[in-house]
Amino acid sequence: MNEPLSIPSLSLTQREKEILSLVARGYSSKQIAHQLKISDNTVSNHRKNMLARNAAKSSAELVFLYNSSSEIKNSH
Repeated sequence: MNEPLSIPSLSLTQREKEILSLVARGYSSKQIAHQLKISDNTVSNHRKNMLARNAAKSSAELVFLYNSSSEIKNSH
């Protein structure tokens, strides 16, 4: 039997949600920095922190988890 997919909830600050949303739209770190008027290094630090705090292996995994958890919240 197939077990239902368990989607863990992500631990993200508001700024990290903004950054992850732009990552999901294909923006580079440099483009995100320009869009949010922060340094490239700050974007890089946020991305590293998101990966570490959520035990994700890649930005793609974070985007998948974020979209999945958003879909679950929106479906209820």
